[in-house]
Amino acid sequence: MRRGFTLIELLVVIAIIAILAAILFPVFAKAREKARQSSCLSNVKQLALASLQYAQDYDEMTLPSYLPGNPSTSDQWYEMIDPYLKNTQILVCPSNRSAGVPGYGWNYYYLTYAPPGRTAGYGGATASLGDIKSPAETVLMADSSWNSLHYVISPAYDNPPGTNYGPSAIHNDGANVAMADGHAKWFKVPGDLTNSAAWWDCN
Repeated sequence: MRRGFTLIELLVVIAIIAILAAILFPVFAKAREKARQSSCLSNVKQLALASLQYAQDYDEMTLPSYLPGNPSTSDQWYEMIDPYLKNTQILVCPSNRSAGVPGYGWNYYYLTYAPPGRTAGYGGATASLGDIKSPAETVLMADSSWNSLHYVISPAYDNPPGTNYGPSAIHNDGANVAMADGHAKWFKVPGDLTNSAAWWDCN
């Protein structure tokens, strides 16, 4: 005579499955986010290389955040590097699709607004590559979902740091950041990147 499952046995099996699911689902979610983080890091690096190509074509002057005028209507930095992009989808952060294009912000204050030796001006006063003393330690752009102007700023101007226009911690409590030498890496946010203006200053 075949013996079926008792109600207790069935409940035990269901409980074990539920426990396993509770353990594994966060692991799967973290793995998916890690994959998106890697994809985003590739995007940031390609955007950095495109911006450096732009600089080479414009007497080594970095991108303006936007052309002089009203920032909401003027050409934005990401529109100006469009000729250097093979695929505009790289402007979209895979973990931040709702933010629209782009999911990244340009280092506004030190590369555009008030670069060394130039008069502060909205959009037009850009730094030259030669102004950047430590390219491997100077931010070009970073994950950003804070504002519609598509820039990020130094913590010296972001109060409190990391809450208004700083990098967005959307990848495992951190942000992908591109540096002025063209390399990109992940930084914990808040952390060294948002606690020190040295990463943002050209000097």
